[in-house]
Amino acid sequence: MNLKRTITFTFVALILLSCAQIVPLSGGEKDITPPKEVESKPKNSSINFAEKTIIIEFNEFIKLNNISSQLIVSPLMETQPEILVRGKKLLIKLEGELAENTTYSLNFGNSITDITENNIFPNYKYVFSTGSFIDSLSYSGIVVNAFDLSKKESIYVLLYDQFEDSIPYKEIPRYVALTDKEGNFSITNIAKGEYKFFAINDINSNYLFDLPNEEIAFKKNIINLDSSSSDNHIYLFEEENNLQFLDKAENTVYGKIDLTFNQPTKNLTINALNTNLKTPWHIEEKNECGDSITLWLTSVEGIESLDLVLKDGEEILDTTNIIIIPTSEFKDSTLQISTNITGSFDLNKNVNISTSRPTSTQDFNSILLFEDSNQVVFDIEKSGLTNRKFSLKYAFKENTNYQLFIPPKTFEDIYGLKNDTLKINFKTKKEADYGIINLKVIPNFSDNYIVQLYKNKHLIKESYFKETVKTRYKFLTPGNYELKLIIDSNNDQKWNTGNYLEGLQPEKVIYFEKEIKNRANWDNDIIWTINE
Repeated sequence: MNLKRTITFTFVALILLSCAQIVPLSGGEKDITPPKEVESKPKNSSINFAEKTIIIEFNEFIKLNNISSQLIVSPLMETQPEILVRGKKLLIKLEGELAENTTYSLNFGNSITDITENNIFPNYKYVFSTGSFIDSLSYSGIVVNAFDLSKKESIYVLLYDQFEDSIPYKEIPRYVALTDKEGNFSITNIAKGEYKFFAINDINSNYLFDLPNEEIAFKKNIINLDSSSSDNHIYLFEEENNLQFLDKAENTVYGKIDLTFNQPTKNLTINALNTNLKTPWHIEEKNECGDSITLWLTSVEGIESLDLVLKDGEEILDTTNIIIIPTSEFKDSTLQISTNITGSFDLNKNVNISTSRPTSTQDFNSILLFEDSNQVVFDIEKSGLTNRKFSLKYAFKENTNYQLFIPPKTFEDIYGLKNDTLKINFKTKKEADYGIINLKVIPNFSDNYIVQLYKNKHLIKESYFKETVKTRYKFLTPGNYELKLIIDSNNDQKWNTGNYLEGLQPEKVIYFEKEIKNRANWDNDIIWTINE
């Protein structure tokens, strides 16, 4: 009987197991809720505060992320508070003496998260006052780059209750805030009074404007705060560094030395201390803005290194030693030629021809251009002083087939190398492939101004105007364009940065309110009324 029951039970169990489905274990729904404050001792927003330790308890276990960069204490304390985590509790230990009748704000940014899913308790702030009330004024706004109006993150915004010109160089501020990813800032719990305003890109995190490459913004006038202020636009800039120096010097291509400076040079002279050099020993080529210079060596034979002295006028900027690539490593057998021609060539453009090195001779008469198989006459000009770039000028017709033929030995470089044959077939675009922008600018100021047209952050055209003007941009390929205006206060046809000690703000930049969608065979009529 017992044996029958055992067999029956086993049989039933096997049937049940065979019918069971395997279901993976589930941990339930993902936790997406940030920690919540349960209580704090002393209570948040306490007055007549005299404690040395603050305990804040949350409803779950927490941790701190990047607390050193996230925590903003305002006003600044002589010694930064010690911050500890004990399970669900946050401990704040205050060191040193607190100022009398002062409201303190400890903003933790996004540093407080739970330990399971890193859910952030955003911008948690603990406030207390050593006096009988909590200061409640605020000063908020946005910090942008003065040149391109891009939003600036992690910029310290500072208020001082001292007014000497040297304040940002020598003293720490009374109130401080930090901009978020969108450039927004808010200094809170400010006492009524007068303040001097600054914002700095504080590279060494000491709350001082003490490095030459730190960006700054300032208000020229004292701020009188008797009510909260918002929607303040702050324009950050880097002052022009009068100290000029050589940033980089290298020889990575045979016969070519690249020199890069921290800013454009004006009256640069370059002297080699090597006494065995032929004269002239180099050909000089500058970039457009003058902060980068290429030296093409006319001869490399017997030169292992160059000792250069760089002067701007009579002032010695720098000296440098450059190891020279030897002739034994020069493997080129021909002179390379390149052009800006594409299969579908833009109208209203010249054909640009470039050689890989400066040339000593050019036979322009041997270059041929064919239009629908018919040879045509064109002009060709040298661009610059290096005999390396040339511009072929011709009134190209729309939707027409062309061929450019450059025979061998048309160009010979400074090392005696000559080009191979270059033959390029191309076709011009149709006028209907382009759009047009008809622009009318109506300024409400009398200064000269610069209008720049950009596509994909690339400058297409720059023009200089005064008062109301009409202008036309033709042969624009389809896409999105931006218009930028610079108020050229000193009429030098370029944007100028500011200077704090001289009280100079950067020249104002204004963008057209939206991108301009340019379509083929279409005119965009834009009236831009400037209200600075």
